[in-house]
Amino acid sequence: MIAGTLLASFPAPSSGGETAARPAVEGWPGWKIGDPVAVTVRNGSATIRPPLDDPSAEILVVASSLARSPASFSMRLEARTVDSAAPPDRVDDGPIRAPALAPFGGVPESRTAAEAPKAPPAERSFHMLVRDGDVASASNYLAVKGVLRAVGRRVQVYVAAEDSAGVDVALLRDLVSTFDDHILPTAARSIGLAEDVDGDGRFTIFLSSWLTRLGGGRNAVDGYVRVTDLIRSYSAPFSNHCDMMYLSTALRPGPYLRTVMAHEYTHAVVFTRKSLHRTATGLAPVEEEGWLDEALAHLSEDLHGFGRANVDYRVSAFLSRPERYQLVVDDYYAADLFRSHGNRGGTYLFLRWCADQYGPDLLPTLIGSKLRGTANLEAATGRRFAELYRRWSVALYLSGIAPAGAAAGGDFADYSSINLRAPLDEWTLAGPRYSRAVPGGAPDVWESVGTSSHYTVVQGGRSRAVEIRVDAPPDAQLQVTAVLLPRETPRLSVTAQSYLGRDGDVFLRATARAGQGKRPIRLSTLAWEPLTPAPDARRSGAPPGRLDSTGMAEAFDDGVLDGGRLRRSRPIRLSGVEAHAGPMVVKLIGVDDEGRRVAAWAELQRDAAVSGGRPERPLAGNP
Repeated sequence: MIAGTLLASFPAPSSGGETAARPAVEGWPGWKIGDPVAVTVRNGSATIRPPLDDPSAEILVVASSLARSPASFSMRLEARTVDSAAPPDRVDDGPIRAPALAPFGGVPESRTAAEAPKAPPAERSFHMLVRDGDVASASNYLAVKGVLRAVGRRVQVYVAAEDSAGVDVALLRDLVSTFDDHILPTAARSIGLAEDVDGDGRFTIFLSSWLTRLGGGRNAVDGYVRVTDLIRSYSAPFSNHCDMMYLSTALRPGPYLRTVMAHEYTHAVVFTRKSLHRTATGLAPVEEEGWLDEALAHLSEDLHGFGRANVDYRVSAFLSRPERYQLVVDDYYAADLFRSHGNRGGTYLFLRWCADQYGPDLLPTLIGSKLRGTANLEAATGRRFAELYRRWSVALYLSGIAPAGAAAGGDFADYSSINLRAPLDEWTLAGPRYSRAVPGGAPDVWESVGTSSHYTVVQGGRSRAVEIRVDAPPDAQLQVTAVLLPRETPRLSVTAQSYLGRDGDVFLRATARAGQGKRPIRLSTLAWEPLTPAPDARRSGAPPGRLDSTGMAEAFDDGVLDGGRLRRSRPIRLSGVEAHAGPMVVKLIGVDDEGRRVAAWAELQRDAAVSGGRPERPLAGNP
C-alpha cells in the first residue's frame, strides 16, 4: 500500500551460496537494458517474464490508467520467481505521422504599438462571480465599482473602490511596466496576443480583495480570467465585454506577481485566438479543455522567465502521489478540482515534456488550433495520446537518473528543460514516488484515478527470471510499460523520525542506507514538505525545507554511504513546521561516483507523542 508506508525502503539481498552462471540480460530476445517495452494488456491484465536473474537486477514497471473517468481503480502487481524468462508481448501504440506544427512568426509591430487608445473612464463597474453556486444565476454575481489608478501604453489598471487606498504606487508601477515592457512583447513573439474585445486599445487589470474570499470566503486565488468577459454576445452580469484579468490585492511587486500576470494573460490569448472569429459569425465559442488550458498558461510562465513559484509546489505535489492526480480533466470546476495543485503540476510536467520534444512551435500551434484537448495534441504531434502518455510517464522516472551527457534519446527522450531530481525554486523534486516489490513478497496494491500512473521497481531473485503480473479493472484501460534498469543503478533507502524538542520545535532524524553491492553514494539533498500543499500554499500550511550540501555534510558527517552501509543524521530542526502539522514527506537524493542520481522517500504521519528535554520521542514517521 502507498499511504503510511516507506516507498523506497530497499530490502537487502538474501544470504546464500554462489549461484550458477546465468545468461546476460542482453542475451534474452526482446529485452534490452534501458529500452522501454510497451506491454500488451488483455482483459485488464498484463504479464511479463524479464530475466531478473539475481537481486542486483531490477525492472521498472509503470502501470497507468488511460480512462477518462475520474473514478478510482484498484490495481495490483505481484512478482514471483520462475525458471526461465520470455520475450515480452509488445503492443503497437499506433501509426506515427510527421508533426503538424505551424511556424509562428510573431505578431507584427503595428499590432503591438498603441494607436491612439481611447482615454479610459475614471470609474467603471465590473461584475464579479463572488458566490458559490450556478454560474448561470445572476444572483451569484456582484457589481463592484472600480477606480482607475494607472494607465500604460497598452494596459490600464482599475482597483475596487473599497480597496483603492490600500494599493500602493509600487504595485501599480510594477503592473504597468511588466505588462507593457515584458508580457505583451514576449507574447507577441511567442504565442500571440489577446483580442481587444472592447476596442479601447488597452488590456484591463482589475484589482480586488474579493479574490481573497471567493466562494463565501473558502477560496483565495491570486488571479483569474473569466472567458465570458471576452464574449461580446453575453449580457451583464455574465460578461463585462472587456479583455481583462482579475488580480488579488494581496499580491506584492516582484517576480511572483509578474508570473501570475503572464499566466492569466495566456488564458486570454488562448480563448480569443480560438474563439473570437467564431463568436463574431454566430458560432459557439471553442474553449480549450481545462487541463490543457492550464498547462499552456503554466508553460507560458517559462517563456516569460520571471520564476517558477507558481508551479514548483504543484509539480512537487504531483510527484508525491502521481496515481492520485488525473491528467485529462475537461473542467476543473465541474470536477471539484479547482484547488487541486497536484492536477495542475501534472499538466505542466506533461506539456513541458511535449514542448521539450517538439520545440517552440508546439505552443502557438496548440493555441491557434480549433481543436481541443487530446485531439489538439494528436494533430500537432502526429502521435496518439496513448503513445504520448506512455513516453511521458517513462520520462518522468528516467529523467535525471543518468550521468550528465548520457540522457536517453529517440521516442523516450528525457526532459531537457527541467531536472526532476533537484530543487525547483523553493520545493525539491525527487522524480515520481515509487514502490518496491520482491519475488514472493507482498503484492503492491494501490488506487489510481483515470489518466494517472503508478511506479513499481521490482527486484530480481535467486532464480533465472521473475514473472510479474499487473491487474486492473477493464474500465481502467490499463497501460503497462517496463524498463530493465542498469545493474549499476544505485539504491538508496531512507527512514525518518520526527521529535518534539523542549522548546516545542520539531526535529527530524533520518536514517539512510545504500544498496548492498552497489557503488558508494554521496548524499546531496534532504528535503521535507507537506504531502498535500495547502490551498493557498504560498501563504499558509507547513513550508517546505531542505538541507544543501553544507547542511548535509554537517547532518550526515561526510555524507558518503558505502554499499550496504547506513548512516543516521543528527537532529535537524524543521523550521516553521508545527507539532501537529498534517502528513509530510521526506526526500533523500544522492549521486554515485559515476554521476547517477537516486532518490528515496519516507512519509511522516501525525502523532501525539511529546518529548521533554532532548529530542527522543517520535512525533511521527516510520521507526
